[in-house]
Amino acid sequence: MSNLLTSMVDKIRIDLGDMFVITEMTDGQITGNPGPGDRAALVGPDIQAGPSGLILTSRIGEGFEHFVRYELWDTHPDPLETWDELWVGELRIESGTIAISEWMSLHDWEDFPAFDVGERDLSWSVRVLTKVMSNTEEPDFPDDIYKVQLYRLQLWRAS
Repeated sequence: MSNLLTSMVDKIRIDLGDMFVITEMTDGQITGNPGPGDRAALVGPDIQAGPSGLILTSRIGEGFEHFVRYELWDTHPDPLETWDELWVGELRIESGTIAISEWMSLHDWEDFPAFDVGERDLSWSVRVLTKVMSNTEEPDFPDDIYKVQLYRLQLWRAS
């Protein structure tokens, strides 16, 4: 049985079809590959992966928020049946921290908090899951009166 060691939730606002990055951060600076403006290999629907970062593409419309929950596990976590699995692979996180970043920005870059995995110079197994949630409670109202895309980035030591 796997145990959740620590977690953190962050959010970013992007538009439908736009991208954002989850990548290595060192001393408050994005240092991962890919980083902002970079490209990486397409490894699944809506996800590109590089050696130390990911690029994710939005499935929801303009101006909606995207929430990322980082989860550090002691071993491979159990599957979550109601979530879409985007990718499973490895990331090398030498600095021991990762963060969200905008992929492109027409304004000053936002500062996002880093998630500390607790150890430096390691490769981590990663599973990326997503779920889009909208109005399903009130059928008399449009389903897009609110919409949010959720991500889980589950990390555990690579074997």
